[in-house]
Amino acid sequence: MTHQPADAPLDPMTEAALSWLVRLHSGEASEQDWSDYQAWKAAGVDQRRAADRAERLWQRLGPALRPKRRSKARGIAVAILLVAGLAGGGFAGGLFGPPGAYFADHRTALGERRTVALADGSTMELDAGTSVDIDFGADRRRLVLHAGQIFVTVTPDPARPFVVQAGRGTTRALGTAFDVRSDGEGARIVVTEHAVRVAYAGAGETATTDVAAGQQVTYAPATGLGRPEPVDTGMLTAWRRGQVIFDGRPLGDVVAELARYRRGRILITDSALRDLPVTGIFSTADADALVDALPAILPVRVWRLPGLAVIQRDPDRPVAPFPRQN
Repeated sequence: MTHQPADAPLDPMTEAALSWLVRLHSGEASEQDWSDYQAWKAAGVDQRRAADRAERLWQRLGPALRPKRRSKARGIAVAILLVAGLAGGGFAGGLFGPPGAYFADHRTALGERRTVALADGSTMELDAGTSVDIDFGADRRRLVLHAGQIFVTVTPDPARPFVVQAGRGTTRALGTAFDVRSDGEGARIVVTEHAVRVAYAGAGETATTDVAAGQQVTYAPATGLGRPEPVDTGMLTAWRRGQVIFDGRPLGDVVAELARYRRGRILITDSALRDLPVTGIFSTADADALVDALPAILPVRVWRLPGLAVIQRDPDRPVAPFPRQN
């Protein structure tokens, strides 16, 4: 079963209604703000439906929708609960992927990296939030990546193929070093030395492709097995050096990445913000530094509570359209 991400975007109208509720219950709303909200609700059928839905959920969580002063922290906290309820099921898979992954041979926690020496002389590096099973036998060497990201340096052994399984695909080493990142039922493979052979079991057939050093390939149920393409392998494997590098990456992707390195949740209340580009080099040991830096580089505001961060549009700075990168 595929679970929706915990920070999954709301539909635009519900996001707009939620933004109104957050503002009205922030403790800073004026009588004009309430009047403007009522005018927004009356502007069309879609606004009315979105407002009714948001108000029902808001009231179900506790506070009544009426114009009175409330503490900013209480208003934001309830908004967070509302977002979590709308996102639905985000925690079901857990940090380490499916429930069976909790019993994996090797697991790393938030922000933890580990290097494992394998029985055949190969090495496996685990990024944060990773779970892996090891299946070595007389005729095989197999790793099952349930969640997270690994980098393997493979010792040649022609009698025992070295294979990493992630989702519905496998990556077979051809005397090599490579990185595999799990993405639910899909994966991304980055090769730094020699080559690998990637196979993906799609609808009714299995596709294969060879990927050389300096290239990556991805596979997923929606797109099948992609074509190898050149990439900056140093950037994509920077986690091995305790860094995360973003080069124009959409904010939504950045937030998903940061979830591997920090405790608590980061929620984006406006889907238009998810495509804003983020560029920089940040330490995985201090992921909060990036969260704190966002208002300086993007037209956003960040509200903080213990274990929670909410990213909202800054009304004083417009959000320009940004084409999402692949």
